[in-house]
Amino acid sequence: MRRVLGGIGITLLLLLSGCDFKEIDLRIFVLAIGVDQGAEEGGFKISLKLAIPQGDVTKIDEKVQILTEESPNISEALRRMKSRVEKELDYSHCKSIVLGEAVARKDILHVMDWAVRRRDMQLILNFAIGRPEALQVLQVRPESERIPSNSLILAMSGQGTESPFISSVYSFQLMRNIYEKGIDPILPIIEAKGEKEFLINKIALLNNEKIKMVLTPNETRIYNLLSRPNLRTNLPAHSEGVMYQYYTERSSSHYKILTPEHGKATIRYHIKIKGILEESSSPDLVTHSMLEKIAVAGGKELEADVLALLTKIQASGLDPFGWGLHYGARHFNNDTEMEVWEGLYAGLDFQVKAEVNIKYSGLIQ
Repeated sequence: MRRVLGGIGITLLLLLSGCDFKEIDLRIFVLAIGVDQGAEEGGFKISLKLAIPQGDVTKIDEKVQILTEESPNISEALRRMKSRVEKELDYSHCKSIVLGEAVARKDILHVMDWAVRRRDMQLILNFAIGRPEALQVLQVRPESERIPSNSLILAMSGQGTESPFISSVYSFQLMRNIYEKGIDPILPIIEAKGEKEFLINKIALLNNEKIKMVLTPNETRIYNLLSRPNLRTNLPAHSEGVMYQYYTERSSSHYKILTPEHGKATIRYHIKIKGILEESSSPDLVTHSMLEKIAVAGGKELEADVLALLTKIQASGLDPFGWGLHYGARHFNNDTEMEVWEGLYAGLDFQVKAEVNIKYSGLIQ
């Protein structure tokens, strides 16, 4: 009996396939993917930014290669590019997918669906929009960059610069916000400024498939102030004809949706900021009483900016803050709650209260 079982075991082992593992020196790592419109209608121009391993991580001059291929579909373009390199393309370190603006204004669902389905790509890679094209963004290589595509990765992930204008969007977030009722997706816009500089200071608001609105840099900052805590930025305050700028050490934003039986539904925002006076256009000494006046003036200006942004977003019919999701979570009729919310949304009123507390003037008296 043992001999029979042993024979069966050996036979089964012979049927097993070998490991498909390739050594690191037989791989080329894809760090970023660009997706642009192809020359033919409905086609894609796919660009891969490759990091070629040098064996010494301390080397300054790391080699970079960019492959570009056009095809009616993304998968075919990637298969064709495998024939143009001698090593295996490895996507396990891919951190960014950049969509050309033309693609983002037409349809992002195809690209997003492909990225999520790929078995060898992580769900925490960053999505962004490249202006004017994704390929031009991938070709940017700042002089401070020492590792291929590292500048883009650090900027988009928040591990490097902490800019109030940058919003990170991961692939799992993008997919969730596209298909979730009551919230609309956003994507940051990366603008190529020549070959050595890029600019990220705007976000695009999307419906379920394409760009519907692009926010200005200041609107982008206000959006980030409302959507995440402790945004590090500066904000203006004008008091008695003097321009001041204060730095936000701590910030928080909360809202409530009020739906009275009689009257309009209202979203009430409450913003709290603790800051430091950072700049003044007047050489006069700033006293404690002046700090209080500056704080009041700064709060009024912030309230006006927030109200203008909320009204603008409401007029577009989009909901990037997830107000509808918040409303649905507190009304338990799944068959009609979203229909009721859609009826309320167009006629919403907004109330904004900003409490600004400027602790000190930044000078030692």
